Amino acid sequence: MNDFRLQFVEQLKDAPSNSGVYVFRDRHEQVLYVGKAKNIKQRVQVYSRDGADGRSRLEDLLEVAATAEFLITDNEVEAIILESQLIKAHYPPMNVLLKDDKTFLFIRLDTSHQWPRLSLVRNRKGRGEHFGPYPNASTARRAKRLVQKLCQLRDCSDSTLANRSRPCLKFGIKLCLAPCVAKCDAEEYSQALDNTRDILNGNVAPLLASERQAMARHSQEMAYENALRCRDNIKALESLQQKQNVRLVSGKDFDVVAIDVRGAYAVLQYRDGDWLHSTTGFVPLFDDLQNAMSKLLIALYADGTDVPPEVLIDIEPNDINQIQDAIASKTNSKFELLIPQRGQKRALVRMAQRNAQSLKGEQRALSYSSVARTICSLFDVPAPHIVDCIDVSHLQGNQCVASKVRFVDGQPEQSSYRHYLIADGTGNDDFAAMREVVSRVLARRATEGLPDLLILDGGAQQLASGQQILERDQVDLPLLSLAKARSSKIGIQAEERVFMIGHEQPVVLPRGTDIRHFFERIRDEAHRFAISHHRRRRESLRLVLEKIPQIGMRRRQVLLDYCSGDLSVLANAQIDDLTALKGIHAELAYDVQSYLRRELGSS
Repeated sequence: MNDFRLQFVEQLKDAPSNSGVYVFRDRHEQVLYVGKAKNIKQRVQVYSRDGADGRSRLEDLLEVAATAEFLITDNEVEAIILESQLIKAHYPPMNVLLKDDKTFLFIRLDTSHQWPRLSLVRNRKGRGEHFGPYPNASTARRAKRLVQKLCQLRDCSDSTLANRSRPCLKFGIKLCLAPCVAKCDAEEYSQALDNTRDILNGNVAPLLASERQAMARHSQEMAYENALRCRDNIKALESLQQKQNVRLVSGKDFDVVAIDVRGAYAVLQYRDGDWLHSTTGFVPLFDDLQNAMSKLLIALYADGTDVPPEVLIDIEPNDINQIQDAIASKTNSKFELLIPQRGQKRALVRMAQRNAQSLKGEQRALSYSSVARTICSLFDVPAPHIVDCIDVSHLQGNQCVASKVRFVDGQPEQSSYRHYLIADGTGNDDFAAMREVVSRVLARRATEGLPDLLILDGGAQQLASGQQILERDQVDLPLLSLAKARSSKIGIQAEERVFMIGHEQPVVLPRGTDIRHFFERIRDEAHRFAISHHRRRRESLRLVLEKIPQIGMRRRQVLLDYCSGDLSVLANAQIDDLTALKGIHAELAYDVQSYLRRELGSS
């Protein structure tokens, strides 16, 4: 195996487990093959084996392939469209080329006419408004039929419209308002046009609910043909609702730039509304993400070549105005940096972020001394050398567990990690569970020591619960709580924020800063440790019950739910209580208790 082949195989191992497109190139950077996948990592593993799947074309491809590039999309629809665009842009020799230059279908509203017409087209060059593209012709045609059925816009040619003297068949079957013979007025047709725009823009939630109710009703009445039509309508509506960010109707030139905490970046280049290319890499030696974004933008655009008029970014550099002015002076044209907060532009930034995060690479080394000084100044506590973080994890109150992790000078000290099983009775009460864990941490302070700073995963009430125990035991220990950032479809609702005793308002941790990265890292490590223990514990209980004859998956789940993860509860329960459980008869209850008493007695 040559060096290029080894490099290619290693890159395949780092493929992301997302939907998207993969591009194979030879040693001269010429594109050999473009493919799409629902899960890129699973799909490309076939190329890492000698001979691949036995097809001679794949053997030829693997002989010359040298590098692999992965482009992440939000869904399979985007992957299909992006694959087609890249094939047409690069003409890879190993792909089936689309020699007739067919493109995906759009639905067009020709608004230049008094009575706008609904039609299907394969490009955006005609008059009017365009919606799409759709990943296959059947989806586009079904969507058009559905819109006609709901809104009844005409789809006949202008000449047909001008020469009709009586309504056509479509008026009779409620597929057209028949403006050709004045069966509707301009106001009624305009309302139908507005409804069409809403549906084609994806605002279909009320219609989806109505069609689902109709399908359920037809199924109960055994009118299966009507139910089948409703199902097809639902599929068409869902295809209208699904957004894609690979080909945009706007047809603008712009770039999307995102960077993660390691300095890994992704640049998505859109030209005439199409995603044509991406660039990825790492920014070395930077202070914070604002500084990293500043360096990246200067490196990308300072020479004035291939500069779009608009660049969408996820982090605002401190010198954003100076960068805009400097690049605009190079190009002698308008240049604007935007940080979108909602809508399609925000979705594009999130897609660039996922592409950046998919790059394999080490976490950027934090300057912990700088983090400690920032903690000292922000929260008025001594600069911490040892930091502990507590996280509580439970499944609807069952098998409630907690974890404590310890970082020393910014690095995890795994020998000091601890798990805690929470006593029965806390149920879904996170605050009671937090009080119990803090109490147990303080009880072990003589043997395990206390940190310089204790962080609780949660908000103001978790902080109050922890402070209650510190005051009860008369322990002076700096205490903070970290509330996770919240986001929704309309944008970020709340950033990462830290609550302090004696302060009503939390301290918001700015994105891209080292202190936020440290707090997120220790909180995520505590959560990971709690969840992993939770899963291992439940798995061990499952394995114990699996050894008992006649205990299958359903009975095992019934018993685990009954005992809330404590097998001693099963071993000591009343037989009548066990036989009241679904699927458990008296003989089986005796067998379960005999086995568990024997096992628990020997352990």
